[in-house]
Amino acid sequence: MSPIRLREGFKDQILYVIPRPILEGLKANPLLHQLLPTDIGWYPRARYHYCERKDGAEEHILILCMEGEGWFEINGRRRPVHQHEALIIPRREPHIYGTYEHNPWSIHWVHFTGASSDYFAYLLPPDVYTLAIAPETIKTVTALFEECYRSFLGSFVLQQMISTAQTLHHLLGTLFFNNRAFSPMLRTSQFHSIRETLEYLRQNLDRRLALDDMAAHAHLSKSHFLRLFKEQTGYSPIDYFINLKMQHACMLLSLTHQTIREISLAVGYEDQYYFSRIFKKVVGVSPSQYRETPETNHLKYYL
Repeated sequence: MSPIRLREGFKDQILYVIPRPILEGLKANPLLHQLLPTDIGWYPRARYHYCERKDGAEEHILILCMEGEGWFEINGRRRPVHQHEALIIPRREPHIYGTYEHNPWSIHWVHFTGASSDYFAYLLPPDVYTLAIAPETIKTVTALFEECYRSFLGSFVLQQMISTAQTLHHLLGTLFFNNRAFSPMLRTSQFHSIRETLEYLRQNLDRRLALDDMAAHAHLSKSHFLRLFKEQTGYSPIDYFINLKMQHACMLLSLTHQTIREISLAVGYEDQYYFSRIFKKVVGVSPSQYRETPETNHLKYYL
């Protein structure tokens, strides 16, 4: 390890920190109570970069390695951080991290807190702190970091801070849920993805597809297909398909003047009374009651 250690001070770096008294005032806003970025930066070619926090940080830390490589140490174990990997360090977790002198990293980083921040920080399995990022996701999260920098400059203004927080929420959501290198539903290299099956179901809402039909479309045995589908969505294939149909039925009830009979046929049920029973079981009210409910109450139903 190089005897030279720098916490910051890199050429062309970006570093924005919200003064803590201002931060305390911002936390009272309900939109910032959920997720609040507190510090953010860009350290390009950060040779000799090194940071040690014996008691951890009060916020969760996200570091995105764009080029070069670095390392981190938690619980006495040192591990690498490669190009196009993200490092998540939970709050109050003692840690050390830095870069290699021969191939210094360039990193985007952000500290964040809030009621929903723990959810993102602990999405990784225990004792796992890094995740790979797919090339197309790299482009998206880079653009989102750059958007954060632009709005963070005036982050002491409430509207600016809300905008930055919402952008960060999008960034974290993209990293964990729209990243085929990590997100189970989007992976293709390590195991079979069901994305094509989900599109197949969306295009066939007017049909009564059985498990055999779905498994055949995925070119998998029923047992293998059932296991993968539940693993990647949290639903059985049939339950997912029924919920998808009811979600579409809700839209038709809200936005069209089609009769309940017509809507029943549109989602694959010839017997409108059977459709109504399924609809009430899933949504909680009958189709006619749903149609009569004020529009704002329709938001109670989610797939």
